[in-house]
Amino acid sequence: MKTIYIHETHTLYADSGELHLCSDQGEVVFNMQTLFNDLPSITKLCIEEQDKNKNYILEEIKKTIK
Repeated sequence: MKTIYIHETHTLYADSGELHLCSDQGEVVFNMQTLFNDLPSITKLCIEEQDKNKNYILEEIKKTIK
């Protein structure tokens, strides 16, 4: 299995039941039905990681202020 790291996308579109995420590294294509079914898990993981990052930044700010 090949891993492609996508830092940011420059194009996002849907066509024929597929979601296309395009970046300089390549294109990722999802079957829309499968992606829809995975959205609860994807959303949960995104929120958890965002919370970790937010907490890290807040702790660094507290250290800087002290």
